[in-house]
Order: sequence, then C-alpha cells, then structure tokens
Amino acid sequence: MRWLCLDLGEKRTGVALSSPGGTFAVPLCILEHGIGGPSPEEIVLLIDEHAAGGLVVGLPLSLSGSPSRQTFSVIATARRIADYLGSEFSLPDGIVEPEQEGGEDGLFAARATRQRDIAVVLWDERLSTWGAGRLAAPEELRRRGQKKRRGKLDAHAAAVILQSYLDSLEQAQVRENPAAELQ
Repeated sequence: MRWLCLDLGEKRTGVALSSPGGTFAVPLCILEHGIGGPSPEEIVLLIDEHAAGGLVVGLPLSLSGSPSRQTFSVIATARRIADYLGSEFSLPDGIVEPEQEGGEDGLFAARATRQRDIAVVLWDERLSTWGAGRLAAPEELRRRGQKKRRGKLDAHAAAVILQSYLDSLEQAQVRENPAAELQ
C-alpha cells in the first residue's frame, strides 16, 4: 500500500510519499498555509493523485515522549482531516486526545464528496528534522536561502517520519512471520 505523510507546521507542511509497495519514502512537496493547517482539499488531491491508501501524520513529542501544546494542535488538525476524509483515526499508545472546546470549529466541517477507506495514523516525529538535515544534500541546501532551506527540510522530515513508520510495519511483519525474513 502507498502511504502519504504530513509533517504539519504552523506555516508549512512537508509532504512525503512511499513507494507503491510501501517500502521506502521520498520527499514530495511543501504545502504553504495559514495557522489552521493545510486545506483538506489539497490533501484529498494528493491522496487521489498518488493513489495513497494511508495517511501518516507526524506527532511532535518532547524528547522525553511527553505531549506539548504543539502535540495537541497536531492531534486536532489530524482529527479534522480524518473527519473530513470520513476515516478512522488512531493515536499512539499513551497519548490521550484533548477534549474539544466549543465543538466543531468549521475549518474542515464539510466532508469529502466521497468517503475514502484511508487509515490516518499519528506517528512519533522526534528528531525527524535533525535526521532530515543529515540526509538532505548539503550543497543543495547551502545554495538556497534560509526560508527555502527550512521548506526543503520539511519535505525531507516528512520522509524521515514516513520511513520510520514503514520500517515499523516491516518489523511487525517479521515478528509475526519470522520465516518471511529468510525468503
């Protein structure tokens, strides 16, 4: 299955895409947006264009693993995206969704024209930007201005998050079927 990944930020969202078989991740693009996050229509277009069957959203946690204000903002945005898609939504173990204050805020109140059978998964993104900086081509990043460099890293960070998720799926598959690793 092909996966799309979002590294949500306040002004930009890095997007990555997996290979069709879901084995490796590559940076795809950057979505520029306001404080409310990327528009659900843009996400639906990307899902449809790349025939993605799942959506991974990077979850910012502190290095100790505890949630922060940004964690709850990402959870709320991911919840709205899942609701818009008509999809189920899952949180990592130990993370509790904050209570909704004041009900639906209207940002993603409308639903997609057709429901999609898309898994929406939150995945720990700790150190993804650091990892992205180590993986991105240094000469390419040095030639660009600071804003473009940060934007380029957003897409690479999304790829690091997605690759971590894909690796966890592969590890789980090997644990369930150890003989598969020998084949």
